[in-house]
Amino acid sequence: MMFELIDPKTKEQISYHVDKKIIYFLEGVKNYISKRDKDYVLLIDGYEGSGKSTFAIQMGKYVDPTLDLSRICMTPEEFKEAIKNAKKGQCVIYDEAVTGLTAGDSISKIGRVLKSMMMQMRQKNLFVIVIMPVIFEFNKYAVLSRARFFFHIYEAKGRMGYFVGLNKKGTRITYLKGKKTHSYSVRSRFNGRFYGKFGLGQSQEPLYRKKKEDALFEIGDEDEVGTTIQRLIKERNFGLIEWNHDGASYNEIQKRAKMAGVHFSMGRLSDIIGKHLKKAV
Repeated sequence: MMFELIDPKTKEQISYHVDKKIIYFLEGVKNYISKRDKDYVLLIDGYEGSGKSTFAIQMGKYVDPTLDLSRICMTPEEFKEAIKNAKKGQCVIYDEAVTGLTAGDSISKIGRVLKSMMMQMRQKNLFVIVIMPVIFEFNKYAVLSRARFFFHIYEAKGRMGYFVGLNKKGTRITYLKGKKTHSYSVRSRFNGRFYGKFGLGQSQEPLYRKKKEDALFEIGDEDEVGTTIQRLIKERNFGLIEWNHDGASYNEIQKRAKMAGVHFSMGRLSDIIGKHLKKAV
């Protein structure tokens, strides 16, 4: 099903596909935070490049049409401040910028924020989404006491954009059984696909990527920064080579990219070629 809206801030028309199961789930979230007068904490994990940030932002925008970059947080400090400043019923997302050696420290801080800010989150009926590389590294209290639902995002046959969801009981069993081996042993029928369209609108995607890059540099993790830069260069080179080679359409370039193990959204590809054309003028 296509979800469509006009962003109240940018006035950009936004549309993206949402699985029927996810729509049913998100309608339940909206009902929970509005009619039960509570907050809702959702956890999402997945390996780098699996699409977990795309999935989270699409869900956040569905529940809260006012969601913008100011409430997509890359550091624990930014996350805490966003919760303080959020209005009733809004969505706040923690999008883990770090996946290397320093990730454990950051995710531990997020667990403490969820505990210390619990009262504010409930009073404001916030929809809080926490994105992380691996759920088993997360704070036990946050997983077992605060999280109401968990999504694991993964790739299948080289294609990104698959999800499997677990309720509170399933999340608890998975966390306790899999913590030693990092094994997702619990099966669920709540699964499906999503697609890589940026939920805040095409104009905001380059700004989001810039925000994430800036967060990496600010953290100062040299290995992490190097990995990110290499990935961005790989994306740029692949997109330009394919486009210059035979003038392939964006859709065709994306198909070739997935076959080559390079993952970027339509907005990212448009940004790459757009910058190239500006330099050529």
